[in-house]
Amino acid sequence: MAGDDAEAGGATTGGGTDGTPAEGTPGARNRDYDWEDLAPAVREYDVGATVGDYSWVDYLEEYGDDDAADRVRQRRERTRHELAAADAGRRETVEPPYPEWDELGADPPEPKWDAVEADPSGDLGFDPDEKGDVLATAARRASNFHDYFDEFTDPETTPVAKDEWMWEHFKREYYYVGDNDWTRPRDDDGEIVRFDPVEHLGFDPENVEQWLSVKDDAADKMLDLEDERTVDIHEDIDEDAFFSTIEGKTTIANRYDLEKAVPMEKKRHFREVERYWVNKPYAFVVIFHSDRENEKKYYLVEPYRNPIEEDLQEFLTEKLRTAIKYASNDVAAAGDEAERRGVIERETRKLLERYDLYDGPVGREQSLVDKLLAAVGRGEPPVEPDDTHLDGIMARPEPAVLAEDPDALTQYQVETLLYVLQRNFIGYERIDGIKHDINVEDISCDGYDSPVFVYHTDYENLITNVYHGRESLDDFVVKLAQRSGKGISKRQPQVDATLRDGSRAQLTLGQEVSDHGTNYTIRQFKDVPFTPVDLINWQTFSLDEMAFLWLCIESHKSLVFAGGTASGKTTSLNAVSLFIPSNAKIVSIEDTREVELPQRNWIASVTRPSFGEDETGDIDEFDLLEAALRQRPDYIVMGEVRGEEGRTLFQVMSTGHTTYTTFHADNVGEVLKRFTTEPINVSKTLFTALDLVSVQSQTRVRGQKVRRNRSITEINRYDPENDEINVNDVFQWEPEDDSYRQTADSSTLEDIKFDRGWTQMELDRQLQERRVLLAYLIEQGLNEYAQVAATAQAYINDPETILTLVANGRLEDALEDLRGMESVLIDVDPDKEAMVPRPNPSESVLEEAEDILETAREEGGVLAEFEGESADSLATALTPDAADEDVVADTRGLDADDLEAAIEEVTDAEFAPGSERSDAERERTDPFAGDDLEPAIEPVSDTDGFGAFEPAAGDGDRAEREEDAE
Repeated sequence: MAGDDAEAGGATTGGGTDGTPAEGTPGARNRDYDWEDLAPAVREYDVGATVGDYSWVDYLEEYGDDDAADRVRQRRERTRHELAAADAGRRETVEPPYPEWDELGADPPEPKWDAVEADPSGDLGFDPDEKGDVLATAARRASNFHDYFDEFTDPETTPVAKDEWMWEHFKREYYYVGDNDWTRPRDDDGEIVRFDPVEHLGFDPENVEQWLSVKDDAADKMLDLEDERTVDIHEDIDEDAFFSTIEGKTTIANRYDLEKAVPMEKKRHFREVERYWVNKPYAFVVIFHSDRENEKKYYLVEPYRNPIEEDLQEFLTEKLRTAIKYASNDVAAAGDEAERRGVIERETRKLLERYDLYDGPVGREQSLVDKLLAAVGRGEPPVEPDDTHLDGIMARPEPAVLAEDPDALTQYQVETLLYVLQRNFIGYERIDGIKHDINVEDISCDGYDSPVFVYHTDYENLITNVYHGRESLDDFVVKLAQRSGKGISKRQPQVDATLRDGSRAQLTLGQEVSDHGTNYTIRQFKDVPFTPVDLINWQTFSLDEMAFLWLCIESHKSLVFAGGTASGKTTSLNAVSLFIPSNAKIVSIEDTREVELPQRNWIASVTRPSFGEDETGDIDEFDLLEAALRQRPDYIVMGEVRGEEGRTLFQVMSTGHTTYTTFHADNVGEVLKRFTTEPINVSKTLFTALDLVSVQSQTRVRGQKVRRNRSITEINRYDPENDEINVNDVFQWEPEDDSYRQTADSSTLEDIKFDRGWTQMELDRQLQERRVLLAYLIEQGLNEYAQVAATAQAYINDPETILTLVANGRLEDALEDLRGMESVLIDVDPDKEAMVPRPNPSESVLEEAEDILETAREEGGVLAEFEGESADSLATALTPDAADEDVVADTRGLDADDLEAAIEEVTDAEFAPGSERSDAERERTDPFAGDDLEPAIEPVSDTDGFGAFEPAAGDGDRAEREEDAE
């Protein structure tokens, strides 16, 4: 057994110092032997006697009488002679020496202990005649001990830990040969090879502590080196979870790519601030803070490619261009982005197979075109996804990979290659990952050899790790222009374009108009716009201001959003467009697409430059505005007024068309000055057709860059005596405490009250209802685009239903019916909605919303009368004009002629003059037929051409009108 070398390392085979097994070890379990009896047997003694060498004759010579050994020897000799003669058959011919006992097939006879006057029981510990029973018991005990030792040294059940993993565990795994019999190895001469721990450790076990101290110092140096050469990640990041897909696989872009993205010299002073995916599993963003430079950096991390992979990508790019150019019609017919990606993947796979670079699975879902081609036998069958990790995704030292230079690609390399090719052919090349980042508002490159800069929602302007080469920057700008349907060249080096995702781009080619060379700026477009609730939560507008704008927009009041660059003008315009009734017709006019409206009855007009030098075919804003007047719009939305088209816009306003637009000006005075002077030069008398101006700005509050609505100003009237336009600031922002206050009564609300025939109480209630709805959406966290749009449009169509749902807390459940609304596009993709960084309300906004709702639920409040009432479904409120069901007439067997005659007879009788039905119908259809309306009207003179009646005014209003008349 292994006991020969058990003391080699100073270890014991049990847990106790005396050789007994410690509690909890396998040896402590129930056995059929007593450890106290067995322990002496397993200890090693230098007894000087071995089996086969030491016999009873030797024992008697040492411990018996003088002739006892001789008598036993003589008796055994006679027995051997007899056995040998019996085998030979002739006794007289057998001569010594006789055969050995094993040749005779017998054991030597035991001594007759009484005759030799010796008793070995004291030395043996048992009667020699009981040897067979004793050996059987010992064998059984040895077997049990073998089982114990086998279990105790099992590597599967013993952790490699101090005081638990011992030399016997090590020897069983690395020294013994044979299966569970602990046979020691032998050399070529058959000699046992003794176990030497120094050979395995590399040092004497007696010096363990000294060596551990040395290695501990080396480990500290290694950790310091690791910290110096690896990225300092955020302590809250769970990298295993971050770099795992939903299926538990490792993402294509992983920690290895992060390390390769950050240069070695910058790792010493870069500290991670935030990390998030922008295109999982291919691209993620890390925001770093540089301790040395004291500024934040924006790093886009994508799968790293070594020089060989980059060369292969360039080779396949040229081949792929040729393959797509001369491909069959099914390639050219690929429509949406998913189909184009399918074409890139299929053609790339063909090229890889042609050059014997890869023939394994790609692991991506096939496009519709691929599936259809496979179904008709012209394409490859779908590839079953592999449930394991991608082959080749494990990181290896780059020098080893380059030195190996394999002939075929791994599955991971193919996935990376496909991503890069699709990104370059279909996406936005190097900035494609940034384009996927919903936190980025602007993307810009200032010229040759300049890095890409981004404007981040949370961190403002950041420098990135993305660079364009000189030629690639020129090619990229030309590609952006071509994709937008524009041409750019040295002859026309600057272009304003709208990218296919709706983003605005300003492109400049070459150094003709830019010393730093080609540059671009992209204003990101949100797939899902922000809502009025978002603007309130951001505190861009107050809750009272938004309710005011809602009522004004619904009442056809024209509005201009003014402000500087990036002040949020277009964002506000898109947000408040949710207040335009769904049954209205809208026409938008822009030179670059910026406006995004939810209403389906919307004509989106865009200008077009001429195709020649003589401006033939040029369509500008003026042409589109003329066309809009013939399209009978209820609302006209102009993306931005820059020049002479503003004069036409005010002509349109003066004809009664409600108009919304944006304008670059920092305050109302600048708005008036720019509109009433060249080049726009709107007449001041005409300017009063505008109702409201909202001035926005980008400013700082407590060190944070924010957007605020500085004022909402009314355009009242033109004063010819002083040649000035009277204005009225209704709301203003107070920078001192970042709050809003109403500074004056609104003449616009007075006009609305007059136009609608409301009393002051009714006007106040209309404003309060809208405040309550906005407060409820804020308080309940219902800020998604579909939720806000459906609530606003449903309220406009059926206020009582929505207020009933709000009063009883059932609005959120009823919003499931919003998919049925066809006049407003509110069926938003949930995945895109989930990516929108919508703000949470601040404490002050939430507190204000709760106070408004509490007041509304009090007696006499807006919601009090609706509590406990039942409401129609939201679908009914969304489509109020739709009939519940078709009405089918019962003809009662009459043909068409007889049925028409019967209808005429009944109609003539019931609606004859003087009949009860005639009087009732006249009262129903004539709003002035009842005597109960007489107090509400009063006669006026018809000299001004406004008719014979007007709504009765209150005493104060009547007095004011009499003063005006005087």
